[in-house]
Amino acid sequence: KSNFSFLEGASHPEELVETAAGLGLEALALVDRDGVYGVVEAHVKAR
Repeated sequence: KSNFSFLEGASHPEELVETAAGLGLEALALVDRDGVYGVVEAHVKAR
């Protein structure tokens, strides 16, 4: 979960993408609660 899941996630979507890329992962699931608010930032970083 990203920081868009209030009181549940702490990482920014961009940081999650950067970490996943650094680990060699080809896919990442962003599972924020009650919305997909961080998906745009994650997508922009992933490009």
